[in-house]
Amino acid sequence: MRKLIISLLYFVFLSCATDSDGLLLPDKVSPDIYKVLFQNESVKVLEVTFEPGESDNMHDHYPMTAYVQTGGKIEITLPEGTSSERTIPSGIAIHNSSKDRHQIKNVGDTQIKIYLVERLVTHEPYRLDLELPELVSPDVYKVLLDNEEVKVLEVVFEPGEGDLMHEHGVITYFALNGGNMKNTLFDGTENEMKIPDNFAGHGNKVVKHKMQNIDDSSVKLILVEHKNLKLEG
Repeated sequence: MRKLIISLLYFVFLSCATDSDGLLLPDKVSPDIYKVLFQNESVKVLEVTFEPGESDNMHDHYPMTAYVQTGGKIEITLPEGTSSERTIPSGIAIHNSSKDRHQIKNVGDTQIKIYLVERLVTHEPYRLDLELPELVSPDVYKVLLDNEEVKVLEVVFEPGEGDLMHEHGVITYFALNGGNMKNTLFDGTENEMKIPDNFAGHGNKVVKHKMQNIDDSSVKLILVEHKNLKLEG
């Protein structure tokens, strides 16, 4: 009877932790490590924190883009039990389109912090002729990764600093260090916004604008531009 109850509880756990595709969702199986910052029908943004010695449970990912804020040494274990160790440096971006099931453990002696952008749907790739921010304002925008599916930009506005008028396609963004910003649209409309730390969002329309840091401390954002998600309109 005890074994039957345990089996039933495990079945219920898996049912709650999996989605319609049968994937084990990391924020369901390891909620102490994976925190959902934003989710809609297209993307999910996760803040991931591993303390030294901490491990998550076996899980899957949708196609994902990762930004490593604070790296360290990890052990990766696959379902069949094989494991390997690797060191991931701080400040890098990684993209993985596969849905390989795995488990992660922090085997170093410092905290590891990662942000994940999971793409929940996929559409035909598109190409737009845009005024790219990294070309018009290279002192503000740094390309960390650019492949057939995504482009990842590290964006740093020093106090008082602004960029030039530019365009974005479909993007997911999150703030490592927020602050007060002024947003100016192409038609001259201005508005001020306060961006909290860890704020995340998603845009699926072409936007032409420029931004200025009107705070007294630096603002740092990460942008993930999606090349195979639909534009609206």
